[in-house]
Amino acid sequence: MKQLKLLSLLLVITLLSTACWSRREIENLGFVMGIGISKTEEGLYSVVAQVANPSAVVAESPEQRAVYSILRSEGLTFFDAIRNLSMVAARRLYIAHVNVLIVDDSIAKEGLSDIVGFLVQDMEARLELDVFISEIPPEVILDTPNTLGVIPAIVLTTIADNYGANSKIYVADLHETVEAVNNPVINYVTTLVEKIPPPSDKEPPQIRFNKLAIFDNDKLKAYLDYEEGQAFNLITNRFKNGLIAFEYATNDDEIIIEVLESSSKITPGFSNGKVTFDIEITIEGNIAERQSKLDFPHQLDVGVVQEQLNKVIEDKLYKAIANAQQVYVVDYFNLSKNFYRKFPKEFKELQDNWNQHFSKADISVKAESSITHSALNLNRGRI
Repeated sequence: MKQLKLLSLLLVITLLSTACWSRREIENLGFVMGIGISKTEEGLYSVVAQVANPSAVVAESPEQRAVYSILRSEGLTFFDAIRNLSMVAARRLYIAHVNVLIVDDSIAKEGLSDIVGFLVQDMEARLELDVFISEIPPEVILDTPNTLGVIPAIVLTTIADNYGANSKIYVADLHETVEAVNNPVINYVTTLVEKIPPPSDKEPPQIRFNKLAIFDNDKLKAYLDYEEGQAFNLITNRFKNGLIAFEYATNDDEIIIEVLESSSKITPGFSNGKVTFDIEITIEGNIAERQSKLDFPHQLDVGVVQEQLNKVIEDKLYKAIANAQQVYVVDYFNLSKNFYRKFPKEFKELQDNWNQHFSKADISVKAESSITHSALNLNRGRI
């Protein structure tokens, strides 16, 4: 009897025990680091995959192009093109390590919903991957070697992580992309990536983040320059350690302010059918650089510098807001979120035509700055 009970217990344990039934041997996998998607002249989806070469990556001095391979396939849909990669790949492609998705702007103008929908349904894709737009074929970006022997997809993520050094661009991840395309009121924003000529004959071409790409919901609408990019980051509370430059009013010294901290407060209003927003920007920074046109040391009036900085920021924001309202007619700042929190009932009546209401809204801006470190208040940094 005891033996029967023991045997039954062993059978139950065996049934409940898990095993590596779905294991994948690492040497049989091709680790995809980046994916690019575009369309052919015939209207087919074209997908390129940047696959890491582990043996070259761990080498002491890998060749620029040896650390990765580029695979390409076509299909009637994005999924079909992805699946067709299996016919050219020597290993099973594993996309859980994808760092970047590069979308051709022609597809971005049609809408991102279908592409994003597939990536979310695929359980291997991670929501942290960065999404970019490109005006040139994505394979050109993904096949841009660098002298450091780093996989181009990793270069893109590194640059994206360091955007706070200038706060002129913003890179959205897949999670933000999903949120935007599934919410008809949220307008998507990410970055345009481009390939630029090498700085010298001995160097390879380089990758650069050129402009902000703004969307009307999930369809590409326009591109913003760096000035509008900084305004976007200031209003949306994404501004980190960027620089703001202007000329000192008294003697035309060129002043560079390094922003150490920045915050925005957005107060929506609604009266007689009119939408309003009061935007308050608080900045803390220091005088990072000063180039004087005078040959002798002279003192800076920090109070005057702060007043000028406030005016520069306000002008920057007013210009960006005017373009958003009159040129693009898109609330890419997504002020709709702030309005919804305070006026949920009224927002339901306005949401179907929110961009139109935004374009007619009265928006005021006030900047308040504080210079916390003024060691360069004398010419050439004398303290």
